[in-house]
Amino acid sequence: METNTPRHRLAAVAAGAVALVAASALIATPAVAVQPAASTSPAATAQATAGTASTVSIDLEGTWKFTKGDDPAYAAPSFDDSAWSDIQVPGDGTPFASYDGFGWYRLDFTLPADAEGANLVASLGFLDDVDEAFLNGVKIGASGTMPPNASSQWFEKRLYPVPAGAPVFGGENTLAVRLYDMNGGGGWYQGPVGIYSKDAVRANVYGIDGPLASAADAAAVKSVLATQKAALAAGDVDAYLATLDESYFHNGRSKERRARELNEWMAESGSLTLSDGEVEVVQGDDGSLIVDTNRSIVGTRDGKPYVYQPAAQEFLYFSAATMLETGNRSRFFRETVDSKLEGQPREFVTYLPPSYLSEPNRKYPVVYLLHGVNGGSREWEPRNIDDVLDGLWAQGLAESIVIMPDGESLWYADQPNGTPWRSMFLNEMMPLVDAEYRTLPEREFRGLTGISMGGFGSWSIGLSHPELFSSIASHIGALSFANAGLPTPLVQAAAMTPEQLGKFDYFFDACEFDEYRFDDAARSMDRILTSKGVDHTWAVYPTGRHNDDCWMPHLIDSFGMHSEHFRAEGLQEDWVAPVVTPTIDQRQQVVLTATDAASKVAGIEYSITKNGRTTTAWTAYTGPIRTDAASTVSFRATDSVGNVSEVSTTTLAKLRG
Repeated sequence: METNTPRHRLAAVAAGAVALVAASALIATPAVAVQPAASTSPAATAQATAGTASTVSIDLEGTWKFTKGDDPAYAAPSFDDSAWSDIQVPGDGTPFASYDGFGWYRLDFTLPADAEGANLVASLGFLDDVDEAFLNGVKIGASGTMPPNASSQWFEKRLYPVPAGAPVFGGENTLAVRLYDMNGGGGWYQGPVGIYSKDAVRANVYGIDGPLASAADAAAVKSVLATQKAALAAGDVDAYLATLDESYFHNGRSKERRARELNEWMAESGSLTLSDGEVEVVQGDDGSLIVDTNRSIVGTRDGKPYVYQPAAQEFLYFSAATMLETGNRSRFFRETVDSKLEGQPREFVTYLPPSYLSEPNRKYPVVYLLHGVNGGSREWEPRNIDDVLDGLWAQGLAESIVIMPDGESLWYADQPNGTPWRSMFLNEMMPLVDAEYRTLPEREFRGLTGISMGGFGSWSIGLSHPELFSSIASHIGALSFANAGLPTPLVQAAAMTPEQLGKFDYFFDACEFDEYRFDDAARSMDRILTSKGVDHTWAVYPTGRHNDDCWMPHLIDSFGMHSEHFRAEGLQEDWVAPVVTPTIDQRQQVVLTATDAASKVAGIEYSITKNGRTTTAWTAYTGPIRTDAASTVSFRATDSVGNVSEVSTTTLAKLRG
């Protein structure tokens, strides 16, 4: 149904508009060829670094050899690829603009002799759709599933450990990559591409380039890791929690949530095995200590081995002053709901708005953002959707929490005799989001936006559940497509009354040359809503096809609709209390002044305590406060939306004469 084109990094919001540079398709069509600014040749370096045997950083971006077709012999270093075409890696999707099938990339490069002994990783960035990688004929990694049952992993970052026996140190090496493009555009669309040691992976892939910590700091942090491991092995969650700072926030988990999570696991398992591998400790730019580790937590469930936290590379943050773990304070991260309905965890990606951590009393609307076919929750990462959303709020839209569920290609429906996706979403994922984050859980502050297949999901789920949602949006939406026995959104809307449809605000769009005629579906939806007198905003753009280039520049329009809707429903966006400043005038009177950055100050109150006893209850402040004895004056202020400042005090000396 839907197809893929190469996806490229989105530029930051600039000049008052969402600037999208080489935005590419989620689900579609021939891609525009994107050429690097200049042709470059891969460069290799291996240099000694204090505290390590060798830092290896081999940049393999630049000119490679390429051919269409498929032959296992292409993986061999001895194969002669001199007749193949030159191609720029990453970025050039030209070969797949009108071709679906296999393609091979090859590059010869030298690996320095002093790189021997380092644990190496091949970073291949992002490829669309499926790949296998070979170093000197040795398979080092793969993502997705090759035909006949092809499954795309275009959104997955490729990091393949290099087996110790595969490289030729001090000599020539051949890296060969077999790529299968399922449909539409494809190719090797984003880096970084290179061979790196662990420290170079941190710098080149994750942007963490601080030096190794001192031996004393590293030993202290590793001692804390050992304490955490011993605590879970002994079933002592409190001892583990004692290693966390009170301000701990890591991938959505506060200290309180982490406590509940570990206690739930412990109740099932009795004890837990925490493992940290390949641990390195580096200095952060802010003076923190960052632990680079491969961490997992395993135990038992129903008497059988169970993985509670799958092994993955993590960066754990510690205070150098207290040696307590503080968390990464990330606002964009993956997590799961432990679905009883599906019988396994279901992944989703969470985005928290910029003020979430700095305004702890504030509550937010939620938008559920649904991807298209052959996609997943992780596809928003190479799109840098967190930067894009930050840019939308900077332009004045209402900050919102955005949840990106993994819908596979299940059409956001309960599949007959299969995965009960929609039941999981409504009864498990949404309640988890409302329980763990500061959401506004009323329907008036909950919306849906979907892309292509996700457009079907947003309309189908939204129209079916007016008690849960109040704003619906789709981009290049599959509004004319039915799945899992459900009606199309067009059929569903046509059968509803104006009163039923009038419970929602709407935005939808498509491009004129949509391969699946979803432009006609948009026109049909416009006719249905217009005939029933239902307000809506929609567009069919005069150019463009079924891809990211069609819809990404208009994400501001769907989120703009949600923003206007939330505000019309009375969204409170000012959650910051006034600031009260006391001064003592020449007559020894207390003068109180209150300011508020976002709202008007509604009033100031004060009370007076003498000799440890309150003599004046909370009283509206109307002018300077005078007392005839040594007193403590307490005060607070309230703004026009109800925010109340913390109570502060000042002291007055006893007046004479």
